[in-house]
Amino acid sequence: MMTLFYAGALCLLGIVLALQTIRTRFSTETFMGTGESLEMLQITRAHGNLVEYALFFLVLSALLETAGQIPNLATGLLGDVFLGARIAHAYGLTRPEGKSVFRVGGTLTTLTVLLIQSIWALKISISWLVVNNWGF
Repeated sequence: MMTLFYAGALCLLGIVLALQTIRTRFSTETFMGTGESLEMLQITRAHGNLVEYALFFLVLSALLETAGQIPNLATGLLGDVFLGARIAHAYGLTRPEGKSVFRVGGTLTTLTVLLIQSIWALKISISWLVVNNWGF
């Protein structure tokens, strides 16, 4: 159930970024691609980047939660940190200069959460594979 919460929260963040993308399209009159607008490029990358990383997070989170071998507290902490990192990244990426501590911190934190989830998933699955003759 915790993954469901983060799926909803990340979807709402995606909707906010999509609405900002639409608003920016109208304000810059860029109706296809990003044109010559840095602002358009920034908001489309903030939105696209969220979608790219949220997919990995949600799949790993759901599978780890389903395996039942990690505490709910860990699922919640990783989810909170990931959500905060994605908000920070989107904020940092959409600053006028396009670079900020929020963007860098959001990126590094996102990758750290995904690395933790990946290692945990491999540990659980390899343990199961060894005990169960690699699934055969």
